[in-house]
Amino acid sequence: MWIIPVLFLALGYALILFGMGRFLQPSHDRLGLKMLDNSAVFQTLARGWAALTSNGSLERITDELTARRRGQRG
Repeated sequence: MWIIPVLFLALGYALILFGMGRFLQPSHDRLGLKMLDNSAVFQTLARGWAALTSNGSLERITDELTARRRGQRG
């Protein structure tokens, strides 16, 4: 029965990596979710992994989030 929590954690981690990788990709280069194939999914996961392992990418995420918040207010 230990496999269910492990699968749940692995799937959650993969979703976090996918979300980060998708957010880091420029919007004009993003494919629709229905158009993603295996290689595009793996590239997105790799981009998310690279974002977690480097400081510069995380700073870019926070900078983009603050710029979006300021844009919505003003």
